Amino acid sequence: MKKKLLLFMLCMLLALSGCAIEIPNENTDTKETDANLTRIAELEAELQQARAEHYINQSALTQEIEDLKAKIAVLTGKNENTDDSNSGTSAMVFHYTIENGSATITCYEGSATLVEIPATLDGYSVKKIGERAFEGNTALAAVVVPTGVEEIDWFAFYDCTSLLDITIPTTVTSIGHAVFDGCTHVTITCPAGSYAESYAKSYGITYRNQ
Repeated sequence: MKKKLLLFMLCMLLALSGCAIEIPNENTDTKETDANLTRIAELEAELQQARAEHYINQSALTQEIEDLKAKIAVLTGKNENTDDSNSGTSAMVFHYTIENGSATITCYEGSATLVEIPATLDGYSVKKIGERAFEGNTALAAVVVPTGVEEIDWFAFYDCTSLLDITIPTTVTSIGHAVFDGCTHVTITCPAGSYAESYAKSYGITYRNQ
């Protein structure tokens, strides 16, 4: 009896002194695990985004380098046309941009009197003569637009005061406003029934059929 009483008293003392055994909380462990998994998923998403941004930036840098190479090629004369049959005295340099896989001439440098626009530039088919590309070139007397060109943009030959003749093929189906303003003596040479003929008639420009 005394032993049972002593054991009971010992248990009471332990309870009062707070020496209870702590039982692990399974809910707490589960919450911590879920939080860790969520954070891992967030970090993986950030890593994927960083990789994607790096790829985009790298691609943009590569394109910028290619653009610079093209500009350097123009400045160093890679696009020169030095055809001796032209009666001008300087090399011809055509500046261009690439649109939908084809070339648009944006500027011409040279003092040749006869200019035969190339059908291709560095492997790109010339589809368009851009806005103001030949503007103010007073040396031009005759221009031949190659088959394949589809558009001549606004003011392309504006104020080319010496221009006497321009040959335009049937592939040209769009000619912008005031392309030949200031070219008071120009004659458009073109096939009968072509868009160029209709353009010449509507603007009162002299034309002749090939």
